[in-house]
Amino acid sequence: MVSTHWNDQWGNSEIRSELVLENCERILKFLSPTFLQSLELSILVVDDSLMQEINLERRGLNKTTDVLSFPLYSESPPIPFQILGEVVISMDTCILQSKEIGHSLLDEFYRLLVHGILHLFGYDHETNEEDAILMRKKEDECLELVFER
Repeated sequence: MVSTHWNDQWGNSEIRSELVLENCERILKFLSPTFLQSLELSILVVDDSLMQEINLERRGLNKTTDVLSFPLYSESPPIPFQILGEVVISMDTCILQSKEIGHSLLDEFYRLLVHGILHLFGYDHETNEEDAILMRKKEDECLELVFER
């Protein structure tokens, strides 16, 4: 199950919650080990102000960021029903980065979402170059699932 929490204060019709849910299910199915029968994922979409508050409270960093992940998932022991964790995305930063990078808001949103989900599964690009390469590869594979239609 995937739960999302956002309002459309950004006036964006590109990102539709029903497609986000469908794509999350596709991504989770792709990434999940076979022992898992059910996963719960929470997605919180916020503005930069709230993202800064969350980042300060949870990580001690008094600044905003694009995406945060708070994992609860564990492969050991292999419990078949788990809460994967929470992904928090700053829509303000997402909009800004999409303009800076020069791709669509939809592309940037899913890039952040996939990045956050991969962190929940234990992928980490900050440990070493090998892990960063592996995470980028998984990001590309997940994004192909989202945009293959």
